[in-house]
Amino acid sequence: MNDLKEYMLRVSELIDNTLEDLLPAGGVYPESIHKLMRYTTFAGGKRIRPCLLLAANEACGDTFGNQNAACAGAAIEMLHTFSLIHDDLPCMDDDDFRRGKPTAHKAFNEALAVLGGDALCIHAFEILAKTNRIDIIQEISQALGTGGMIGGQVVDIESEGKNVDKSTVEYIHNNKTAALIRASVTTGALLANASPDDIKKLSSYGNHIGLAFQVVDDILDEESTTETLGKDAGSDRAKGKATFPAVYGIEESKKYAKELIDKAHADIGFLGNKGKILYELADYIRVRVS
Repeated sequence: MNDLKEYMLRVSELIDNTLEDLLPAGGVYPESIHKLMRYTTFAGGKRIRPCLLLAANEACGDTFGNQNAACAGAAIEMLHTFSLIHDDLPCMDDDDFRRGKPTAHKAFNEALAVLGGDALCIHAFEILAKTNRIDIIQEISQALGTGGMIGGQVVDIESEGKNVDKSTVEYIHNNKTAALIRASVTTGALLANASPDDIKKLSSYGNHIGLAFQVVDDILDEESTTETLGKDAGSDRAKGKATFPAVYGIEESKKYAKELIDKAHADIGFLGNKGKILYELADYIRVRVS
């Protein structure tokens, strides 16, 4: 996967430079919230969602790192960071670490963490508006709303400590995790003016890898350590979270992750060699627990 590693490094550099330009400087008044926005956004994430956006955009015919794709990728990363800040809050998952660093409410304070997450979300849509693409704004909004991430988060919270069935776990993670990953892929395709049929296939790919991402994340929470994960390991079980291992078991969850990645590979078969990076990104998601 040397090609993929090189690609991910190129994307990280592009997105970090774009974020550097787009985020308010830490010294701009009021400094506290701008420092928090930068602290969380530059905390060392792998930029998986921008990678997917840029890879889909390029596979559908655009040039790597064009302005609209770079700005959309940066906005997606801001939205992902906003969701992590709020997910870590005491009223949500109450986590102390994220990406090996104290979470926003620990490094700053709870009120500022709430406002910082809000600010990142609002700023992201200001950036997306500059693309002059209403379809992109609609796609991402739907992924974040009550029919997407927020809806999944609500059911996740309401399911804590309960014996839930497979359909509930699927609903939670199709919305809480997979929706934004799917939107990242389809946004890249939409920006390249891909055909409706191609967008449908890429949307299916995004959904399959998005769900696989969460299955793998749930497995890692059970099998890995806080030091390795960069966040609190074992917290899902301690909180009675509705996870795939809790419902399927570890081995069945690993089998399910492989099935989802196989389906994702099939979804993008029509791209041929143009889909090489997307194909390898799907493998990258699963290989963490293989």
